[in-house]
Amino acid sequence: MNIPVVLPIARVRVDDAGELHVTLDGEPHSADHPRRPDLQRVLTDLTREAGTPVRVEVIEADGTTYCDIATPTEQPPGDVADTAAHSGAGVRGVGFHPGERVAVAYVLLQQTADAEGVAVLRLPAAALARRDGAMLLFGLDSHVGTLIRTPS
Repeated sequence: MNIPVVLPIARVRVDDAGELHVTLDGEPHSADHPRRPDLQRVLTDLTREAGTPVRVEVIEADGTTYCDIATPTEQPPGDVADTAAHSGAGVRGVGFHPGERVAVAYVLLQQTADAEGVAVLRLPAAALARRDGAMLLFGLDSHVGTLIRTPS
């Protein structure tokens, strides 16, 4: 993980009613005001959006201030462990955009990328013979995805 020299600063002010007022580098983070129990979700959202650790200052209604560094989770948004489950004869996932086409992919094999970040994967002939879809290469550390359409 790359850590910038100067971290973004999230300030979370908790009012007397328990609502959170969140700014990131002085700019409001969202129009809604989540409540105190939503703090972990808000910090997860902030670090995912920033893609970097964030200095967090939580200022309670009585003026008590807590400071910490929040780091992005290693799980990408939409990770199967959090959002999918077996459902009858298939699988069920949440968090997609309304009307979005959703595909399922199986990991056939894994290969380590070379020093230039290039991965060459030798696929079974049956997988290469498919002419009706696409393949997805996905970096398990970088979370970089490359969609490869199979020629028709």
